[in-house]
Amino acid sequence: MHNLRLDRALILATEFSQPDLDESEIGRRLTRRIRDEIQTRGWIGFERFMERALYEPELGYYNNGSAKFGPLGDFVTAPELSPVLAGALAARLAEVLRPFDNPAVLEVGAGTGKLAVDLARALRALDIRPRYWILEPSPELRDRQRQRCAAAGIEIRWLDEFPRKPIDGAIIANEVLDAFPATCFVKRAGEVRPLGVGWADRELTWMEGPVDAELSGYVASLEKRLGRRLADGYRSEVSRQLPSWMRRAAAVLHRGAVYVLDYGLTETEYYHPQRAHGTLICHYRHRAHDNPFVFPCLQDISAWVDFSACARAALQAGLNVAGFTTQGHFLVETGTMPDAGSRPETEDLAAAQALKTLILPGEMGERFKLLVLSRGMTLEPPPGRDFRARL
Repeated sequence: MHNLRLDRALILATEFSQPDLDESEIGRRLTRRIRDEIQTRGWIGFERFMERALYEPELGYYNNGSAKFGPLGDFVTAPELSPVLAGALAARLAEVLRPFDNPAVLEVGAGTGKLAVDLARALRALDIRPRYWILEPSPELRDRQRQRCAAAGIEIRWLDEFPRKPIDGAIIANEVLDAFPATCFVKRAGEVRPLGVGWADRELTWMEGPVDAELSGYVASLEKRLGRRLADGYRSEVSRQLPSWMRRAAAVLHRGAVYVLDYGLTETEYYHPQRAHGTLICHYRHRAHDNPFVFPCLQDISAWVDFSACARAALQAGLNVAGFTTQGHFLVETGTMPDAGSRPETEDLAAAQALKTLILPGEMGERFKLLVLSRGMTLEPPPGRDFRARL
């Protein structure tokens, strides 16, 4: 094993606004824990580092009480910007839920609870009142969701795991899969080397690990599908948790649909020769950068979603791929966009800016995709161009 020198400069912590004393102490505590594990093992895979940085009890990013969403956090999600996404989803969910006597909606990883509130209201306006469940592993986020839903008078049931009894209805995963811990790798002299984390010069650093037969096999299959080999020095990542998550989601669904919304690419785009540094991205106080070791546990770390891998995993789990389009196409073509001039000018201006972010190609409109999966019922593809052929 040896330290890996990055091909592009990392952003130094001194370039960022500094955390306060309490936040700094949380970061130091988690860094010490990770350092101790590295010194015991000599190296840990990036998947393990990302899991601890995001989900370590009390210290990880999603469990330590730091602001995450909105202007005071690190990033903004589509539901936080506007209720338009909820309205468009409700229009599609109506077709799924109406045939059932006792339908359920299961939202996985509900963030602040904004989508749950807006979606429940939009469904209520369509005279549809399903059981609404939220599967949320973070105690901190669950508390925030409870407060928001209670204030809105929305009845929600929280779950610790996927329900064991299959449901008729829908599963929604909005910006969930990108937070799965990523397995990073690099091609080196024809071999696939896992990328992980070491400890050098009193700081966390990238380090190559020993050859992993499973990872090497995955990349070999990938190269066969692509019809070419990845170049020497090519860096990227895979989501090894994705197939098991898809199997669990499929096992829950008796009849209905799964809606996956996230920023991502198809396989040929994801592993394009020009994307030689992968898709790993971090967000700290609304600044995107590529250094996962800046302020561990105080910044978001994610990787773009490979939607081709999602589709393969879904088919293997017994689901059908019912549609695939961009968020921009979906929102514009659904026909639920608000009318201009229906509110005061300042509110209309803010709403217009939010819509631009949601639908324009240079913003979320092209980067974010919608993958619709189904079981036990025939669904029309979502409005907008159908890009399933690219999967």
